[in-house]
Amino acid sequence: MLGIIFTTQFISCQKMDTYKTEKFEWDGDATAPEGYPMWIIYPHSFILSDGYEAVIPNDSFMEDGWEGSGRSWSVGESNKAMPDSLKIAWYSYTEDKFYKGNFKMPQEKIYQLFKDGYWIYGVNWEKADKNDDYTKELHKETFSALTVGLAPKGMVVIWATGQNKIEIGRYQAEAVPEGEEADRMWKQIADLSDRPISVKQSIAEFTPEVREEVLNGKISSKKWDDYRLRYPWKVVFNQSLEVYDYHVYFFNSEKFGYRSTNDQASYNKIIMENKSKAVPSAIDLSVKSPNGLKHLIRIDSFDEGEIINSFKNLAGISPNGDITIQINVDESFKEMNVVLKNDFKQIILEKCKTKIFRMDKKAK
Repeated sequence: MLGIIFTTQFISCQKMDTYKTEKFEWDGDATAPEGYPMWIIYPHSFILSDGYEAVIPNDSFMEDGWEGSGRSWSVGESNKAMPDSLKIAWYSYTEDKFYKGNFKMPQEKIYQLFKDGYWIYGVNWEKADKNDDYTKELHKETFSALTVGLAPKGMVVIWATGQNKIEIGRYQAEAVPEGEEADRMWKQIADLSDRPISVKQSIAEFTPEVREEVLNGKISSKKWDDYRLRYPWKVVFNQSLEVYDYHVYFFNSEKFGYRSTNDQASYNKIIMENKSKAVPSAIDLSVKSPNGLKHLIRIDSFDEGEIINSFKNLAGISPNGDITIQINVDESFKEMNVVLKNDFKQIILEKCKTKIFRMDKKAK
């Protein structure tokens, strides 16, 4: 009996430790919103369970925009386990303020994301490097980086980044008060005596919108927190269309899509059923009509203010209600419009940019 208990405990411990020890090839990187520059300073690394530090690039002026994958380069071991925590500090130019934080990471969640990976159609580089076979095929890949997104007021968001990009969590750093610690941090950027001049020059280089926020004391993280709001929404069409490929991009910087293997219907449920998701910024849908013709329905971009406010409007009317993005395409596949609706109201999205492409010449 004791042997059975011991064996069960041993197997359980092995399973528990896998997410702490199994290694993947990944790097740490960082990015900041366009127009709100940041400068990462020491400390700046993901910490692994064994104490190893995966360094995040520093000594650089960042305002890449959250839609980018950030700045990264290979530092130290390429294959490493998932991080247990993150420590980071940075200077926010728009606020003339330093922030720092030490955050516990959801290690098992990150491990599962990397372990599951995602399907993608393209060159399988692992196979290509071994066999000189550069044929495109459907294959599984996984994430290649953990990206740290910085925003005003000490906001920190972390994503698993690759061909797909998935949010891991949001964290709150603390402001560093003026004094010796802030002075030491500034010396990592420039000579302390340059600070008043540098701050003045920075303000002059901000966009008019950001400069107004700075001068009126209206810098906020609300914009980026609004990007992260999730709603139960799905895509439907006004006619019978079969989706066989899709890509969705979100204002919170997430992106996902690509084909499934042999169960496209289950895969499509992510967008064709009401599941909690952030507000989309763009959608590509490859569809097949009943006569076999294939088209690419593309929403190049949703207008940020229009769609975010429309989602909020519908959620305000019915807080627990489902929301539908209805794509109406005419019979000739020449014109389309997009409607956001729930059971109580519908809103025509007049500012989104749309295109339709014919993908083949004849029915099959």
